[in-house]
Amino acid sequence: MDPGASHSFIASRFASCLDVTPDCLPYVLDVSTPTGDSMGTDSVYRGCEMSMADVPLYADLIVLPIRDLDVILGMDWLSAHHAHMDFYNKTVDFRLPNGTTF
Repeated sequence: MDPGASHSFIASRFASCLDVTPDCLPYVLDVSTPTGDSMGTDSVYRGCEMSMADVPLYADLIVLPIRDLDVILGMDWLSAHHAHMDFYNKTVDFRLPNGTTF
């Protein structure tokens, strides 16, 4: 999870393991990295399921040619799942639409 990332991403080499076809974005997204580099992409895997505490959560993952990470869950995903990050205690709480927190 990266609260500094506006979008969520998946590494292209990791995405190749998925058994689905990515969609094309209607534009090329130019992504700036912390090192000052820039990458362009127009592919997204929509509605990818993952689970946290046995609760299914979904993400749209934009494909990037990154090497050190498989998936980056950004602010779009964190805000959609009402995540509360407690950096001091190193925890993340999620709130479901029915009010349940886990």
